[in-house]
Amino acid sequence: MGSVSVHSMIVVVFVVVVSLLLVVDDVEGVQTTLEGPFKPVTVPLDNTFRGNALDLPDTHPLVQRTVEGFQPEQISVSLSSSHDSLWISWITGEFQIGDNIKPLDPKSVGSIVEYGRPGKSMSYRSKGYSLIYSQLYPYEGLQNYTSGIIHHVRLTGLKPNTLYQYRCGDPSLSAMSEVHYFRTMPVSGPKSYPSRIAVVGDLGLTYNSTSTVDHMIRNNPDLIVLVGDACYANMYLTNNTGSNCYSCTFSNTPIRETYQPRWDYWGRYVHHLLQNISSVSRN
Repeated sequence: MGSVSVHSMIVVVFVVVVSLLLVVDDVEGVQTTLEGPFKPVTVPLDNTFRGNALDLPDTHPLVQRTVEGFQPEQISVSLSSSHDSLWISWITGEFQIGDNIKPLDPKSVGSIVEYGRPGKSMSYRSKGYSLIYSQLYPYEGLQNYTSGIIHHVRLTGLKPNTLYQYRCGDPSLSAMSEVHYFRTMPVSGPKSYPSRIAVVGDLGLTYNSTSTVDHMIRNNPDLIVLVGDACYANMYLTNNTGSNCYSCTFSNTPIRETYQPRWDYWGRYVHHLLQNISSVSRN
């Protein structure tokens, strides 16, 4: 008796739902979200990319490291607990993968953000913290991973719905980023909320992902909600061999492996989007 697995049905439904990019804009006559629903206004999606979702290889220019030394990379802006604060995050140093890895020392480089209003000096400065993480396997032949230094800095006392410029890094090492911009969220209220929100899930790291990211940029959202399943590092062995079905292809592995550099590739891939637009994510 033939049957379709519940898991497969859930995956199909989820992919269909989260593959839709919803961008909600102000519509004349609608004062609050409670007075909807109304037709979303969006830039048309380019359907020419539809087809097989092929992962970007680690040699692709969009996932290559383009900085040197302790220059910041993988910069992102994230929401904090209130409209007058947010987080700036980035990575310095290169990840390592193999048998003989040596974790970097987070104390070797500072976590500083300089910021201010455009057209004025960046006279404000905030200091944060840093850490590293490692993926270690207890089986011979599997490659271990240790990350670059991950920095997080929380900015507070910001004005709502206001454009700021910033740069991050360690000025004592002459290792600061270029100047980037972000806009804070408005004060939450019935008539005060982000007017354009992009919701995306199952983004992956494929040639198709480029069209999705470009689509978000063209719609100029105020906020990006990443609902999960970003880079699919867990579909790879530690030797960078991937599959669309891990359990089908790698059924004899002693433990569920992952290829953690895919996270670094993903951070490099989306940094030009996330370094200027606030985001909130779930993984």
